[in-house]
Amino acid sequence: MHKTARQKYIIDIISENGQASISDLVETLHVSADTIRRDLSDLEKQGLAQKNHGGAIALDLSAMHRQGRNTLLPHTKQRLGKRVAESVPPGSTLFLDAGSTVLAVATFLQGPLTVITPSLDIAHHFSDRSDIELILLGGKWDQRQRLFAGSATLSLLSRYRADIAILGACAIHATLGLSASQEADAEVKRAMLDASQQHWIVADHLKLNHCEPYLVAGLSEIHQLFLDCPWDELGDNSALHVTIVDAK
Repeated sequence: MHKTARQKYIIDIISENGQASISDLVETLHVSADTIRRDLSDLEKQGLAQKNHGGAIALDLSAMHRQGRNTLLPHTKQRLGKRVAESVPPGSTLFLDAGSTVLAVATFLQGPLTVITPSLDIAHHFSDRSDIELILLGGKWDQRQRLFAGSATLSLLSRYRADIAILGACAIHATLGLSASQEADAEVKRAMLDASQQHWIVADHLKLNHCEPYLVAGLSEIHQLFLDCPWDELGDNSALHVTIVDAK
């Protein structure tokens, strides 16, 4: 197997399972441990993975740039996106967060709708759609995260109200709630929640049971949660409506 294909396979494995040991990768790929270690070093340099104890490798989601995260679990994100989009009532006004999973939601949305977003990728997707009234929240451009944020973005956002805020998740924890790796991103997410009637979160299994430094919201503030697998740690949270989307 070529180096590029092998490294993509490694990323796919740890995307599905959370992590993988060097010994397991050696057995699966039929290459030497030294070859795997070189691959893992390459992936670390690209900001795609990080070594942890026990000789395992795991995704370093908080350090990955937006393009890197976009390559993870594409079929899962498409299924999640389709299910969320199907739940949106026609004529709604939506806040759409930045991120690859919310972009997947955008690809399945059918108008008439009003979409308010700080994401340039989502805005570009809707730029030629006559059934979508598009409002792009400008401000300070974050090239790494591919979104606008900062005081100007928050000032623009304060002028609007939405029926539903649809957010992605940098990290989501059963007791610590929804959090973000960047303070400016967390501020925009919180403002979207404050200015909307319904709060929806869409997240794949890689985001579960993790916490980032900047609080967005507790789970008590979320109305609907769309996941690609059951979340055992959540327990009995009757106030939160959880939809499990079959990602297979």
